[in-house]
Amino acid sequence: MIFLSLGSGEAPLLDIVAYAGYTFTGMCFAVLGKILSGYSYYILMPCACLCVGIFLVKTMNRVLFAEVRSFDSSRHHSLLLLIALVQFPFFAWLGNVGVNWFL
Repeated sequence: MIFLSLGSGEAPLLDIVAYAGYTFTGMCFAVLGKILSGYSYYILMPCACLCVGIFLVKTMNRVLFAEVRSFDSSRHHSLLLLIALVQFPFFAWLGNVGVNWFL
């Protein structure tokens, strides 16, 4: 839906699914750190989140939004910032391995 609002409905679906999978890779490293040493999770989780956010912004800026650049660059930059900022709550939600998933 976001790609359609920016004027580009031609985003490759498999590329978007593959880029979404990098979040799970970073979270696996953070949870592995939690298993090995309990407090390393709190260092690895923000670090992995920041790395995945930067990777996604740079990749989507080059690959997915190459044709959108001519439309409205302010919406383009705000969408990239939103993608990077959404990684923090998404990582926190994925890292919550308790019984209640919504807390």
